[in-house]
Parts: sequence; C-alpha cells; structure tokens
Amino acid sequence: RLTGRYVIDHYTAANFSPLYDVSTQSWIEDLADDIVDLEKLPELLWSTDIAGYVSKSAAQGTGLAEGTPVTAGTIDAAAEAVSVGVNAPGDMMAMYGSTIFIILRTAQRVSDPRLWYAPWLFEGEHASMAGLATSGTLTHWFRDQFAKDLDSEEAFSLLALEAQDSPPGAKGLLLLPYFSGERTPIHDANAKGSFFGLNLTHTRGDMYRALIEGIAYGTRHVTDTFSEIGHPPHRLLAVGGGTKNAVWLQATSDICGLRQEVRKNTVGASYGDAFLAALAIGRVKRSDIEHWNPIAADICANADLRYDHNFQIFRDLYDATKAIMKRL
Repeated sequence: RLTGRYVIDHYTAANFSPLYDVSTQSWIEDLADDIVDLEKLPELLWSTDIAGYVSKSAAQGTGLAEGTPVTAGTIDAAAEAVSVGVNAPGDMMAMYGSTIFIILRTAQRVSDPRLWYAPWLFEGEHASMAGLATSGTLTHWFRDQFAKDLDSEEAFSLLALEAQDSPPGAKGLLLLPYFSGERTPIHDANAKGSFFGLNLTHTRGDMYRALIEGIAYGTRHVTDTFSEIGHPPHRLLAVGGGTKNAVWLQATSDICGLRQEVRKNTVGASYGDAFLAALAIGRVKRSDIEHWNPIAADICANADLRYDHNFQIFRDLYDATKAIMKRL
C-alpha cells in the first residue's frame, strides 16, 4: 500500500507458505498454478532490499514523506533476533513470549525433521528454528488459576519471590509444559501438560518453580537437539517480555548449561525492523547492533546435578505417558 508493489521476504515466505521451495528459494510454480493465480503471489525479496518508495497517495494518507524508501522487512521473531545481535553462525535467539521461539544462525542449510529451516534475512545465509507451544501463556494460566489472591499487576513478581524460596528441582516436582500439545522437537499434538510428583509438602511456590523449570526443560530439549546434529549454540541471546522474570532466565541458563546475554532493549521486533531499515539505506553496519542495543546482563549457568537428573526424568516421563496422553 505504501509503494504499489506486492512483496514478501524469503524468510517470511519460507515460514508461512507451502508454495515456497527452500531449495530453489522461489515459488513452486507447478504446484502453485493449481492453487492460486501465480500473478497473485508476492515478489520475493531479501529483508534489506528496497521494495519501493512511498507514493504520493500513500504520503497523503499516512503523513510519511513522498519518496521515502520502504524495505521488504520481515516478521516479528526474525526482527527480534536482529535486535539482540543474531548475526554469525552459532548465534541463537531465545524469545521469551507466549511461546518460546528459537532461531539459530547456521553456516549451511540444516535438514532435520525435528526442526524448521528457512533462508535467513540476507542472501546466502541460513537459519534453523524451533519453538515450544506454550510458555508465557502457561505462566498467565497459573496466575489466573492459582494466584487470584494476588494483585494482578504484582502477581508475577510475587510468584517469582515464592519460586525463589523453592530449591532447584522444586522438591522433586516436575511439570510437562505440553498444555497445547508440543512443537519441536517432539511434534505431538496429543501431548498433555501435567504436574508430576506432588505431595502434601509442596507449596504454590514449588508449583510455580516447577512450571518455570518445565518450560526450561522443554527449551533444553531443543538446544540439545541442535547439539546432537552438530549445531550447538555458541551464544544464547534472550529477548521478549519473559526476560523480566529473573527466575525463568536463571532456570533456563542452569538447565541448558548456557550463558545468556540480555540486551538493554528486550522487546525488540520494532527495534530490529528499524535497524534493518537503517541497514538497507547504508546508515549502519550489521555489527553496529552491538552499540544500538548493548548487553545489559549476563546470566551464567550454575552447575547443579539435580537438573541433569531431573531432565532425564522429564524426558522419560513423556516417553512413559505419551500413549496415555493420546487416549485422554
């Protein structure tokens, strides 16, 4: 609408459309012709390509200056990755949102049925993705069901304090976070969530800690999958609203055994898009993101054998109950 040109970036096309061929980085015309008029498919561009310029009519309607360059851009998760410095192969973003979404830059295409692949935002570069089905939504569910006595604006900070009083491992309590099935790496729509190991000594703080740790176990399942196929993350860059939860951040580093970098700006989709726009017109270099959005905190992993032990139980628990889950 701004330019009169209908475009989409390759990364977005690969993530949303079965008509996009990641091998040729083009539309599958033979298949598309049976589904949609080929002329209705958008033109494919890279994220920093100039898609056009603000037209006179668009300028009148928006207040933008006529002739302003418009870039192809990208979708929110990829822009978040840009905002926290995902740049070189081995850089991994963990987006703490309604779900955990992970993007790993790789040196070449990664083909593994447990993960998703897309060309990255720049020609000749690659990315591999993964995601949990529920994360932040699970913390909201817990608050709404088990913390009705707490003020809604302070509930999460108060729950975090309660969770801090619970030891690592939540006194033997485990949570499977599959409250909406699960995406990577198990891809099981029938998976169910559960608390396992409850006894009369457990408190709300133990349950909330188990919930946070359950999400972190799911995240480790993903990072371990990348390591298994020879693509371990070299840097883990955290972003999203969930980074405000210090217990969640620390549990993720401890359970995954990875140091996390948290940037000054942790809600970064619009920030990443702005950086891509500046990159497109030559105002910045890709490395300048380190100055645009500097590191504000490092979350270092604490070695704790209880987590390795409990992670194996987490894996075993799903394997032992998945047939029952399907029957429910």
